[in-house]
Amino acid sequence: MARSIKYCFALTGLYLSCSAVVYAATTQITANISDGSCEVTIPNGTLTFDNKRASEFSSAMTTVELHHLNVELSCAGTAGIAPVLNVTGESAGLADARLFRSASSEAKGVGFMLKQGTLTDLPGFYTANGTVAPGDSVSISQDNGMSTQPFTVGLVRGKDEAIPSAGAISGKISFTFAYP
Repeated sequence: MARSIKYCFALTGLYLSCSAVVYAATTQITANISDGSCEVTIPNGTLTFDNKRASEFSSAMTTVELHHLNVELSCAGTAGIAPVLNVTGESAGLADARLFRSASSEAKGVGFMLKQGTLTDLPGFYTANGTVAPGDSVSISQDNGMSTQPFTVGLVRGKDEAIPSAGAISGKISFTFAYP
């Protein structure tokens, strides 16, 4: 609190002079505004599928192998904000844009399909609910603290694709933490 003291002097009978001494204090005020943070990790970040023969992809929408993929989140200060995972990746050279496939892939007609959850039904994988396509956003199951978001990746023949040609296939899937 500032206080002041006034000094007044009478110089003549007609003139009064006053002087004030003021004491002041200043404080520095700072704040940080944050929506929280979330570290995203993938413990099994490289998935390697077994070698397959083209004849194993007997018909369109055939799935020949599945791998589980866990995305781990360590979030702080995000309770009640409802963050999401943005999923990105390339979908090159296929009619079904929901499949992940790098343009540098040699095999034609096949790609990787991503589904939310831990799926095990090979014949029903392609048509099962929970497909996550490149460019989709996925709600996370817990919005604060540690959590694991389970996904399943399937090696599939696309819906409108011919029997695959021989060659290597690759794809990248990126998961980015974001607020909607």
